[in-house]
Amino acid sequence: MRFDQLSSMRLFVRIIETGSFNRAASLSGISPSNATARIARLEAHLGTKLLGRTTRAVAATEAGQRYYATCKRLLTDLEEIEADLQGAQQLLSGKVRVSANVSVARAVILPRLPELMRQYPDIHPEIILTDQRSDFVCEEIDFAIRIGGLEDQDLHKRSLGFPLRMNVASPEYLQQYGEPETTEALAEHRLIDFLLPMPGEKLGWEFENNGAVSTLWPAAVASVGDAEARVQLAIAGVGIVQSLNFIVASALRDNKLVRILTNLETQAPEVSLLWPRNRHLPARTEAVMRLFSEWVKEAVEVK
Repeated sequence: MRFDQLSSMRLFVRIIETGSFNRAASLSGISPSNATARIARLEAHLGTKLLGRTTRAVAATEAGQRYYATCKRLLTDLEEIEADLQGAQQLLSGKVRVSANVSVARAVILPRLPELMRQYPDIHPEIILTDQRSDFVCEEIDFAIRIGGLEDQDLHKRSLGFPLRMNVASPEYLQQYGEPETTEALAEHRLIDFLLPMPGEKLGWEFENNGAVSTLWPAAVASVGDAEARVQLAIAGVGIVQSLNFIVASALRDNKLVRILTNLETQAPEVSLLWPRNRHLPARTEAVMRLFSEWVKEAVEVK
């Protein structure tokens, strides 16, 4: 590479992480003036300013922040490949950063996380609970698990299955109010909606009858923007909830909830595993992906 771009990338990462040209130069075994010259050549090569200096510190520009995230990823991947080729990776270790749908994380991943940590004690998982799209580069995401819509990025996708929408209520609720046999009968019952962020928006209740899917927006006694919280309200006897099978599975097994309107259940959007294309996956990432995939597929398949 001209001007040894790889060494310049390593130097740039050290400057960002130490916040100091002098400290980064010392760690790199070069003089501060040499470090300044190398960064200047790197910026000239890229055609953009990467660093801005203040009287107290060195800070990355917006372009520099993105370049740092990319450099960090590339250098980490390079180290992993070199270690693998040298046979140095006898144990799986290091950080794995995962962005997961909130409901999937709470219902499936977090309860079984101790299993991962027992099997791979030197792997350090970082689980981001979010239903929003992630910037895989800037957020340093290794892989993501999503329900429904995919990220607007060039990603690999692996299907983990299609959950089932289930309608559930507590035994106490059904004893007091009776069990609805049709969708029309829901109008006489107490329902708990899923609350969407924008005022006035509601998540429809979906039902399938003789192959035809219909969406209803019945009146509700309460609306909550958290799937687990809705289940807890249903367990408390507040009303009926429509939720995904893996979210209510534990409460059904413990007889805290009862499945109703089973002949009208519908398939929910696909659960997918996503990861960036053209990126070497370290062995630790592949190990975590394999376990998470198995757990989610197992949970989604429970009917």
